[in-house]
Amino acid sequence: MSEEEKKEKGFSFVDKRKSLDQEDETVQTGKGAEPKKEKQAEKTTEPAAGTQDKKSPLPEIDFNFFILSLSSSAMMQMGIIPNPVTKTREKNLDLAKQTIDIIAMIEKKTKGNLTPEEAQFMESILYDLRMQYVEVIKGN
Repeated sequence: MSEEEKKEKGFSFVDKRKSLDQEDETVQTGKGAEPKKEKQAEKTTEPAAGTQDKKSPLPEIDFNFFILSLSSSAMMQMGIIPNPVTKTREKNLDLAKQTIDIIAMIEKKTKGNLTPEEAQFMESILYDLRMQYVEVIKGN
């Protein structure tokens, strides 16, 4: 084949991956082939009817929110608050201690870089978590 014939012929690409909607179809793209519309991509960009309205907006993420998230995890691991998925109180004290230690490490590593409000919040959270941990240990 000459170079000119190769350029005219082009190439075709067959996508052998299958989507859930189109189990038996393959998408062909390239020179000389017409690409098919991807219905699944259109479906994922549009939210399901009513689901978007029911969700509350996510809070602004800042340092205090991050620490609060870690402290909530520690309280859940201590069995103080229920697991939001299983709705049961599960205790994993080793994991709770590790989470409290992670917050303490973050406090140490960020010392001098936090606003006074953030530093006070961190100190308060750590104090509360440590006291709750001691109470849970005494209760076992």
